Amino acid sequence: GLCPALQRKVDMFLNGTKEEYVEYLKQFNENTKVLENAANIKMCSDRTLTEEDKEQATNLINKITASRTC
Repeated sequence: GLCPALQRKVDMFLNGTKEEYVEYLKQFNENTKVLENAANIKMCSDRTLTEEDKEQATNLINKITASRTC
């Protein structure tokens, strides 16, 4: 499965707000350029990913997490 920190990061990216995602990332990296870039990527994904896209990605993560072989 995925480590909890990575699973949370993916969940925040897919389902959280830009602010929530960047706040989460601050725990691991305080570089303003990195955080600005992350915010821009999050805004772009929010504009382009449909709810169905996000649901499918979430389902994939859930399958990986539940798998004994991952």
